[in-house]
Amino acid sequence: MKLDSAKQLLDSFLQNVASALDFQRVERLVYTRPINEAAVLLSFPCRLDPRGPGCFGCNVGLRFQSLEPFLQGEAKPIVPTIMMPLHLLRENKSFTEWQFYATDDLERLRDAVVRDLTKIALPFAERYSNLPELRRRLESSIPNDWFILGPEQRLNVLAAVQFVQGDKPGALKTLDDALLERKAALPSKRLPIEAVRRRLGEAI
Repeated sequence: MKLDSAKQLLDSFLQNVASALDFQRVERLVYTRPINEAAVLLSFPCRLDPRGPGCFGCNVGLRFQSLEPFLQGEAKPIVPTIMMPLHLLRENKSFTEWQFYATDDLERLRDAVVRDLTKIALPFAERYSNLPELRRRLESSIPNDWFILGPEQRLNVLAAVQFVQGDKPGALKTLDDALLERKAALPSKRLPIEAVRRRLGEAI
């Protein structure tokens, strides 16, 4: 089996699974539906194992359209604002993938996939698809609470949330303080923050 064939098989299977959960296909192996203040994005990375089977996991993303003009600066409709691999939402957090050779194998996985989406992915999306809850999590000083955002990404998203919620001075202070802390840092640590700071400033 070639990778493209594996992706086609998987996409056909997942379209059926996703539509039963009210998701629409955005592109191959990416499905979305609105939820509260965001859109859920389910993406399914697929690879070929050297031993033969196709392997796939799931990433659960949330895209907040209200935040994206400040974060991206241009339209990238299927880029999530925050994202978590499904396995990190499970209690043991150990990396796992589903494996398949053919459509029959995927059908045997259907119950397990649907169960993980309904019991793990959707409750996560429901909880963090509200800006106040997202903000509370990002205000934590514990990096494990920042989904899988890096320190600079976390500050950018937090500032955008503050701004959209009406705390414009607080949003600018978040980024100004971050830039002050990174005064001697590499450009890669400063430029993303500077870009968001500029967009927020222009929006006042």
